[in-house]
Amino acid sequence: MSKFLSKPAYYRPGIGGSLLILLILFLLGSVFSVVAAFIAAAINGELSQLAQADPVGLSSILTGRLSLVYFAQMIIPVIFIWLVGNANSHNPLCAPVKVDAPHIGKFNWLTLGILLMLMTLGLSWALDPATSNFPMPENFKDMFESIATRPVDTIVSVAIMAPLFEEFIMRGTIERGLLSKGSAAVAILWSALLFGAMHMNLWQAIPAFVLGCLFGWVYYRSHSIWAVIFMHFVNNFSSIMLFWAFPDMDPDASSRENMVQLTGTDMWYWVLVGTGALIVVVGIILLHKYLPKNPQSFKPKEILLADTSNKNSTANPQ
Repeated sequence: MSKFLSKPAYYRPGIGGSLLILLILFLLGSVFSVVAAFIAAAINGELSQLAQADPVGLSSILTGRLSLVYFAQMIIPVIFIWLVGNANSHNPLCAPVKVDAPHIGKFNWLTLGILLMLMTLGLSWALDPATSNFPMPENFKDMFESIATRPVDTIVSVAIMAPLFEEFIMRGTIERGLLSKGSAAVAILWSALLFGAMHMNLWQAIPAFVLGCLFGWVYYRSHSIWAVIFMHFVNNFSSIMLFWAFPDMDPDASSRENMVQLTGTDMWYWVLVGTGALIVVVGIILLHKYLPKNPQSFKPKEILLADTSNKNSTANPQ
């Protein structure tokens, strides 16, 4: 994996480059994903449903192959990033910035992982009052209904592929590129904004933006792509487990309404919301205290050399 990531380390996109990556994802990636699904359906002899332009048949072909469709869409921008990075690696003036260069301060991986897991779950609970005002998209209702019939396909696409691909693109490429050029706040907010926009619906976009801010800040302070992949996995896998544990939960109802249906009161809903917010606040305080406060690992080597020479010239005037 480290060998594969060595080439993208040479690609440090700015604002324009990040928009190009998203455009490739939406246009080329979407086309390739549909083509891949149709090829798979043709091999299995399932195209008869489309003989009379049946939209239900089209939907079933796509939703019945979540892993294939998702992989086909996301691999296109990943290939683009790798190719540009590979081309840049031949330029002696292009300094790389590693995708993964972890520095976790006074934490060890176990304590950091537990804290990040609790913070991710806590933030998803705390955000629920805001996101419950928007309806769940129909394709997500279909996806959650498929958990019972296609659990492996759902878990692979939502809990494994999504964290790997999306964090590599959003934090490991876009945010890293902006961090190497300037403001950490701009890098974190811009990558989080694109992360929300790529989901293309308000039900996901709002929590994705806020979660993206947290993921981006953790990536900036730890420079660990695996830390944010883990957080993304926790968020997505917990959603799958929730629907798996409560298959009778009404997807058209809000979490608060489902909690009232389950417990007979909304008190526990607000306890979860408040507890989640408290966990996030405490977690941010702990991370801020014990992770490196001014990480230098996102600066390309030529900037570090320039900084060093400037300090030496100041300390030792000729």
